[in-house]
Formats: sequence, structure tokens, C-alpha cells
Amino acid sequence: MNRIKQKADQLRKKYGGRDIFETAANSGANVWFRELGSLKGFYLCENGSRYIIVNQSLDDIVARTVCAHEFGHDMLHRELSAGGIRENSLFLANNKTEREANLFAAEMLITDREALSVLEYAADINQAAYELGVMPEIVEYKLELLNSAGYSFNVSGAASDFLK
Repeated sequence: MNRIKQKADQLRKKYGGRDIFETAANSGANVWFRELGSLKGFYLCENGSRYIIVNQSLDDIVARTVCAHEFGHDMLHRELSAGGIRENSLFLANNKTEREANLFAAEMLITDREALSVLEYAADINQAAYELGVMPEIVEYKLELLNSAGYSFNVSGAASDFLK
């Protein structure tokens, strides 16, 4: 988990901003919005070009989550993407690469400072997610990251199919 946190922090500093679409594009990835039917998004690296494709029909919170997740594949699993990483059900927590992409997304979308600030007053994960502008499952992954850094938050376990 420390490797994922360090990578996300490094990328945020190097490529700028809190907007995940801008950060991914600044890194050299092509971020495209397309009609994908039931597919939420996918990542592809082909002939040296990197593509994050996000379903254009998603609401902003889900689209940001999908982009951050696929950016995680770009930064952590590029070598696995020869045929593209395409998923109808994203965020399968029992798969190592999917879990790493989820943790990366949580780290990219929520800084420690933001999380700790909101968690001081939020009544539950849903309220924290609302305040942070992310999906509740992303907050759960962020809590896991914080726990790995020495905090003691009660984490019920992030859903494995929250973007089905």
C-alpha cells in the first residue's frame, strides 16, 4: 500500500491538480469520453500511446472514479494492457490488479488531509463520501490506506462490485 500512496503522491505533484482528468492527461494519457453502453471504462496502451476511455453517460462522481481507477492501471499495470483492460464490472476487490487500481483511485481522489478533516465530523461513510465528492466505496479504500499508515478506522470492507 505504501508503494501505491507514494506513486499517487508523486504523480499528483508532478502532473498537477486535483482534477483527475487533467492529471491523467498531463501525464501523457489520452483521456476520451465515449458511448460505451454498459461498460464503465477501460484502459489501453497500444504502440506507446496510452488511452483512458470513460463512458460519457456516467455522472461526474462515477466518471472521476472510473478515470482514477483506469489511471491506476496506466501507472501500475501498463505491461498487462496489451489487449486492453476492459471491464463490465470494475473494482473486483478479489483481483490483485483491480484492488491496487481501487486503492490508487482512492489515493488520487482524496488526500489524507481532506479525509482526516471530514472524518472528524462525518457521521458515517456515506456522509464522508458526500462531503468529499466521491463514492462511499472510495472512502472505504481510503480508510484502508490510512489504517496502513497507522490509523485505526473501522473498515467494513469495500464492496467488490460497486461499479457493476
